[in-house]
Amino acid sequence: MEGVKKLELGVFIPSTNNGWIMSKNSPKFMPTFELNKSIALLAEEIGFDHVFSAVKWRGFGGETEHSDYAVEPMTLMAGIAAITKRVKIIASIQPLTFNPVVAAKMMVTLDEISKGRFGLNLVSGQYFDEYKQMGVMPEGYPSYRYEFAQEWLDIVKKLWTEDHVTYKGKFHTIEDVSSKPKPIQKPFPSIVCAGMSETGLNFTAKNGSHSFVSGRNFAEMKAMGLKAKETAKKYGRTIKTNTVFIIIQADTDKEAKELEQYYRDGADVELLSNIMNIYSKDASGSASQMLAENAKKHVFYGFPPISGSPETIASILEEVHREGEFDGILFTFPEYLEGMRNFNEKVRPLLLEKGVKLTEEHLLV
Repeated sequence: MEGVKKLELGVFIPSTNNGWIMSKNSPKFMPTFELNKSIALLAEEIGFDHVFSAVKWRGFGGETEHSDYAVEPMTLMAGIAAITKRVKIIASIQPLTFNPVVAAKMMVTLDEISKGRFGLNLVSGQYFDEYKQMGVMPEGYPSYRYEFAQEWLDIVKKLWTEDHVTYKGKFHTIEDVSSKPKPIQKPFPSIVCAGMSETGLNFTAKNGSHSFVSGRNFAEMKAMGLKAKETAKKYGRTIKTNTVFIIIQADTDKEAKELEQYYRDGADVELLSNIMNIYSKDASGSASQMLAENAKKHVFYGFPPISGSPETIASILEEVHREGEFDGILFTFPEYLEGMRNFNEKVRPLLLEKGVKLTEEHLLV
């Protein structure tokens, strides 16, 4: 299979309660270190490439209290880095919440703990009430968040590569900072971004190694993935593209579709209405009403579910990789440990049969 690009597999570990399904009928769990440790160790055992943790500072409430319980991802991933040996560790951080000098040191520490397996997911922020409640969001921040993030990241990169750094920008000022040691990875760890606006894609194209994109369906995802790579070419760069799926696996397509519908039927309408109001700021309540009427369509957090038998799931993933030109896929599961084991035992052998080239370390166990 010379010349065939590899498909990287990752797990979007649950750093918040209840994972990524917003339903009263889906499995419920807390984002404990023990659970996330078990997921990370299993991911490494079955040969996944990376584990990825999100950052959340305020939940969405509702009957299921979705994301109301959250662990801090940098700390979480430091613990996971210490007990794993091969899998890549990707932790999320929001620039408003950490001074860049502090963040640069934290991430070098994480790179050292993991022996060079750390990657940064830089989140400019969408749910701005998270930062308002903390008193760290400047006036007008949503309109210039990528400009702010660029300064922050420029400082971090300088601290990772230069002996003494003085920086006087629009939002940040530091003077003669010496930050040692430097990262193990040279010139610095990989940088992941998930912005899909024009500004967000350009930010990733200039700074990132990986662009995470999504969409309501495969056509949208494919278009966003190709757009991300084309945007990077404008800057003379090459980036990898990744996307996210929720895997709902059963022995037959019928059983999987029934399970998906069961989750949809249990949609937490109060929670979904909260989210719609947060993002739309629609004081009239019409957004809540619209969402309540269509709640079954929105229970999967914007990540398209792949529901089916092992054969169906493998066929869809092979098509996404081949037609969408995605370099990696990040998975979530209703029940993580059971879902990962089932995927490893029944789906991944079929991917290999279809000619999907996985990382050499992927050994079926």
